[in-house]
Amino acid sequence: MVILIYSIALFFFGYCFDRSDFFIQLGFYALCFGIYLLIWKNADRWKLSLKTGLIFAFFLRAVLLFSEPVLSDDFYRFIFDGQLIKNGINPYLYLPQEAFDLLKFGDSEYWNQLLTHMNSSGYYSVYPPLHQLFFWLAALGGEDLSMNILILRLAILLFEILNCLLLLKILMQWNLPKAKVLLYAFNPLVILELTGNLHFEGMVLFGLLGMVYFMGKLKIAKASIFWTWAVGVKLSPLMLGPILLKFLGGKNRLVFLFLSALVIVLLFIPLFFEGAYLNFWQSFRLYQSSFEFNASIYYFLRWISGFYLDYNPIQTLGPLLNMVSLFLILWVSYHVKKDNLADLILRIVWIYLIYLLFQTTVHPWYLIPGFGLGILVKDRVFLIWTCVVFLSYHAYDDFGVDERWPILLLVYTILYLVVILEKNKILK
Repeated sequence: MVILIYSIALFFFGYCFDRSDFFIQLGFYALCFGIYLLIWKNADRWKLSLKTGLIFAFFLRAVLLFSEPVLSDDFYRFIFDGQLIKNGINPYLYLPQEAFDLLKFGDSEYWNQLLTHMNSSGYYSVYPPLHQLFFWLAALGGEDLSMNILILRLAILLFEILNCLLLLKILMQWNLPKAKVLLYAFNPLVILELTGNLHFEGMVLFGLLGMVYFMGKLKIAKASIFWTWAVGVKLSPLMLGPILLKFLGGKNRLVFLFLSALVIVLLFIPLFFEGAYLNFWQSFRLYQSSFEFNASIYYFLRWISGFYLDYNPIQTLGPLLNMVSLFLILWVSYHVKKDNLADLILRIVWIYLIYLLFQTTVHPWYLIPGFGLGILVKDRVFLIWTCVVFLSYHAYDDFGVDERWPILLLVYTILYLVVILEKNKILK
């Protein structure tokens, strides 16, 4: 019965709501999260086998199979970039309007829909080449938005299956309860943001879980390949480089460093054609210095700095917070215990936490890699954050984005209280 209710709630998310229907969505999300916790707490009492649980979890994802993403419009850029590649155009060399004019598809309803609905028409593509590979695969579905979305969703679902398998393997490797995989499989944020909204953090998590698994088997070369996969999908796992090199020693460190460097260079070769890396870097810097959403420390400092700084404090505070974040990440990395894989993963989870708390933009799907790894080390911070982060969607209405400070204050008060309670794990 609870699975049926969960699936009906997801159906409404996928097919009935607009992004501006926040309070209705919040009620349905709270219902989904309550069922999620109920399943986790009562799985044994209900005699829910692992196999049956995973089948139910992927049934829930299948409910969203033919829906169009509602909570995010990033997929328009994904498909636009994929169509450019399919038509022989490097998405790093042209702004969307420039590429649109070059292709002369002005009369195409499909192309006009992609261009007018994307939220990033003013800058060059910021998605790494490996990311772009999946955009190109989606474009093979032709100029049919529903087919493009379906192909992306099937690719994401494949990696969701792989993530659950890797989590199971690691849990068995560490002699932990296999049922903990259900904490990931049934999490409503994971289901909505990956399968529903077509975000790629699940593929990042796949790389990180593969790295953890092969480190546990002392196969460092394979671990390095999986880590570089995560970097190839999204740049943020690069911040784990210092802790991984500190954790490894001697020959293993050299093997990891050499292979990682080699594969990263190979993955990013497309950026070196015709100076595309310059546009990629320009867009990356623009993102870091211009966008604000659901921040915590940054918003507090922006309010304080309003008494001292002129207009556009992000230009000063953004780089400053990045430097503080880097210092804390290096501090956490320096104290990692060698030959203690659980300590490494715990510290990686906290590195993700530090990174997100100091960012100027924190979208809900950014939490997923930290949450997935946190399941292995009994982390409660990301678990609770996946519950309250949905409140950030209050900012979207029919007129744009309008964040309300009481809601932000509520979310981050809860989060920081949990961080304070959990801090001894990283300090001991």
